[in-house]
Amino acid sequence: MNDILEPNATPEPPVYPPGEYAICEFFGHVTLVGRIEEVERFGAKMLALEPLFNGEFLPVVFHGGAAIYRLTPCSAAVAFARQPRQGYQLPPAIRAIVPIALLPAVEPPPAYEYHDDDDDERPF
Repeated sequence: MNDILEPNATPEPPVYPPGEYAICEFFGHVTLVGRIEEVERFGAKMLALEPLFNGEFLPVVFHGGAAIYRLTPCSAAVAFARQPRQGYQLPPAIRAIVPIALLPAVEPPPAYEYHDDDDDERPF
Protein backbone atom coordinates (compact mmCIF):
# COMPACT_ATOMS: atom_id res chain seq x y z
CA MET A 1 0.00 0.00 0.00
CA ASN A 2 3.01 2.33 0.36
CA ASP A 3 3.34 2.68 -3.42
CA ILE A 4 -0.12 4.23 -3.81
CA LEU A 5 0.05 8.01 -4.06
CA GLU A 6 -2.07 10.23 -1.89
CA PRO A 7 -4.66 12.27 -3.86
CA ASN A 8 -2.64 15.51 -3.65
CA ALA A 9 0.82 13.92 -3.87
CA THR A 10 2.91 14.34 -7.00
CA PRO A 11 5.33 11.70 -8.24
CA GLU A 12 9.04 12.37 -7.85
CA PRO A 13 10.65 13.71 -11.04
CA PRO A 14 13.22 11.36 -12.58
CA VAL A 15 16.84 11.91 -11.57
CA TYR A 16 19.23 12.10 -14.52
CA PRO A 17 23.01 11.70 -14.43
CA PRO A 18 24.77 15.07 -14.18
CA GLY A 19 26.42 16.62 -17.19
CA GLU A 20 25.82 18.77 -20.25
CA TYR A 21 23.42 17.27 -22.81
CA ALA A 22 22.89 18.12 -26.47
CA ILE A 23 21.37 17.02 -29.75
CA CYS A 24 24.37 16.86 -32.08
CA GLU A 25 24.13 16.91 -35.85
CA PHE A 26 27.18 16.02 -37.90
CA PHE A 27 28.08 16.25 -41.54
CA GLY A 28 27.08 13.01 -43.19
CA HIS A 29 23.45 13.27 -42.00
CA VAL A 30 24.15 11.79 -38.57
CA THR A 31 22.29 12.93 -35.45
CA LEU A 32 23.28 11.72 -32.00
CA VAL A 33 21.80 12.61 -28.63
CA GLY A 34 23.74 12.38 -25.41
CA ARG A 35 26.05 13.84 -22.82
CA ILE A 36 28.82 16.06 -24.18
CA GLU A 37 32.11 17.52 -23.07
CA GLU A 38 34.87 19.49 -24.79
CA VAL A 39 38.20 17.64 -24.56
CA GLU A 40 41.63 17.92 -26.08
CA ARG A 41 42.87 14.82 -27.90
CA PHE A 42 45.72 14.45 -30.39
CA GLY A 43 46.60 18.13 -30.00
CA ALA A 44 43.13 19.30 -31.06
CA LYS A 45 39.89 20.28 -29.34
CA MET A 46 37.23 17.62 -29.84
CA LEU A 47 33.68 16.86 -28.80
CA ALA A 48 33.45 13.85 -26.48
CA LEU A 49 29.94 12.47 -26.83
CA GLU A 50 28.37 9.67 -24.82
CA PRO A 51 25.43 8.70 -27.06
CA LEU A 52 22.19 7.67 -25.38
CA PHE A 53 20.49 4.49 -26.55
CA ASN A 54 17.61 2.73 -24.79
CA GLY A 55 18.21 4.65 -21.56
CA GLU A 56 21.91 3.79 -21.36
CA PHE A 57 25.08 5.67 -22.20
CA LEU A 58 27.24 4.11 -24.90
CA PRO A 59 31.04 4.40 -24.85
CA VAL A 60 32.47 7.83 -25.65
CA VAL A 61 32.75 8.80 -29.31
CA PHE A 62 35.05 11.67 -30.31
CA HIS A 63 34.21 14.15 -33.08
CA GLY A 64 36.40 16.89 -34.51
CA GLY A 65 34.99 20.40 -34.50
CA ALA A 66 34.88 20.57 -38.30
CA ALA A 67 32.48 17.61 -38.38
CA ILE A 68 29.83 19.39 -36.30
CA TYR A 69 27.01 20.87 -38.36
CA ARG A 70 24.73 21.86 -35.49
CA LEU A 71 24.85 21.40 -31.72
CA THR A 72 21.69 22.13 -29.75
CA PRO A 73 22.16 22.15 -25.97
CA CYS A 74 19.19 20.66 -24.15
CA SER A 75 18.14 19.40 -20.76
CA ALA A 76 18.71 15.82 -19.67
CA ALA A 77 14.94 15.24 -19.82
CA VAL A 78 14.84 16.30 -23.49
CA ALA A 79 17.89 14.16 -24.31
CA PHE A 80 16.37 11.08 -22.71
CA ALA A 81 13.07 11.72 -24.50
CA ARG A 82 14.76 12.15 -27.92
CA GLN A 83 17.21 9.25 -27.68
CA PRO A 84 17.03 6.46 -30.29
CA ARG A 85 15.42 3.24 -29.15
CA GLN A 86 15.85 1.02 -32.22
CA GLY A 87 19.12 -0.15 -33.71
CA TYR A 88 18.25 1.15 -37.19
CA GLN A 89 18.16 4.69 -35.76
CA LEU A 90 21.91 4.58 -35.13
CA PRO A 91 24.66 5.00 -37.72
CA PRO A 92 26.61 1.76 -38.37
CA ALA A 93 29.75 2.94 -36.53
CA ILE A 94 27.75 3.63 -33.36
CA ARG A 95 25.60 0.50 -33.67
CA ALA A 96 28.81 -1.56 -33.71
CA ILE A 97 29.55 -0.54 -30.10
CA VAL A 98 26.04 -1.16 -28.74
CA PRO A 99 25.98 -4.07 -26.26
CA ILE A 100 23.79 -6.89 -27.55
CA ALA A 101 21.64 -6.71 -24.40
CA LEU A 102 20.47 -3.20 -25.36
CA LEU A 103 19.28 -4.19 -28.83
CA PRO A 104 15.68 -5.37 -29.05
CA ALA A 105 15.28 -9.07 -29.81
CA VAL A 106 14.58 -9.80 -33.44
CA GLU A 107 12.31 -12.70 -34.18
CA PRO A 108 13.44 -14.89 -37.08
CA PRO A 109 11.03 -15.13 -39.99
CA PRO A 110 8.69 -18.11 -39.82
CA ALA A 111 10.03 -21.26 -41.46
CA TYR A 112 8.50 -22.15 -44.78
CA GLU A 113 6.39 -25.26 -44.58
CA TYR A 114 6.00 -27.26 -47.75
CA HIS A 115 2.84 -29.32 -48.04
CA ASP A 116 2.90 -32.06 -50.66
CA ASP A 117 -0.84 -32.54 -50.70
CA ASP A 118 -1.14 -30.89 -54.09
CA ASP A 119 -1.43 -33.43 -56.90
CA ASP A 120 -1.19 -30.95 -59.76
CA GLU A 121 1.81 -31.12 -62.03
CA ARG A 122 4.31 -28.35 -61.52
CA PRO A 123 6.49 -27.16 -64.36
CA PHE A 124 9.51 -26.80 -62.11
